[in-house]
Amino acid sequence: MSVESDLKKDGIEMTEKLHTLQINSMARNISLGICNTFPKYALNQNELFIKLSRLNMYKAKMPDRNGRG
Repeated sequence: MSVESDLKKDGIEMTEKLHTLQINSMARNISLGICNTFPKYALNQNELFIKLSRLNMYKAKMPDRNGRG
């Protein structure tokens, strides 16, 4: 079963693939945040950035779980 069909079962719909610059910006912020939050693990921020930046990332519509609208 594909990731997309698993997401649809939960009411999540992928709407747009993110561009490389968007992914790199997010990967940089996430890798810095993780390394700063968990310094005792001595994570390599550059390696983490590279792994995150190679992921496919998408914008998605999420279901309203609050019962509003």
